[in-house]
Amino acid sequence: MKKVDEMISKIEELFLSYSIIFMAIILIGGVFARAVLNSSLTFTEEVGQILNIIVTFFGIGYCARQARHISMSVVYDIVNKKGKKIMMCIISLLTAIIMFYLAYLSIYYVTSVLKLGRVTAALRIPMWITYIPIPLGFLLGGAEYLRTFVLNIRNKDEIFISSIYRHGENMEEIEAPEKGDVH
Repeated sequence: MKKVDEMISKIEELFLSYSIIFMAIILIGGVFARAVLNSSLTFTEEVGQILNIIVTFFGIGYCARQARHISMSVVYDIVNKKGKKIMMCIISLLTAIIMFYLAYLSIYYVTSVLKLGRVTAALRIPMWITYIPIPLGFLLGGAEYLRTFVLNIRNKDEIFISSIYRHGENMEEIEAPEKGDVH
């Protein structure tokens, strides 16, 4: 299971990093062509939108794994350890259920777009292909939250905020520069 998890994590990281890099290159190229060459590249906007979909929805599972998602922790922060454990179990289970439900709805949407036969304007790519990252992202996100729930149920003494981080762990220590240091 650990090998599969590492493989999925690496695939997510590759898709996210290369999509962001390619998005920057293609959109800057489009601006350059329009501003300097007085000629527009018609496909840049479509490619940018497709890459934006990939980054947005593949980022769900990645952020859930890295505990980098948005959280409203006012109540969570003031309760005791047992309360935190209960809240984390409820939050992770409900979020997993919502993610799986959104995956179901997005699969339904992708199949309806497939039946319509829509294609992108410039590149003529079938629209359903461009929407595949949506259900995949929700499925990966739901799986991550479900894993967090299972880890919290199995480990009575620890509180997992994601499948790889426990409550109270420093995810990344950001060191403030010493007085007098110039960066």
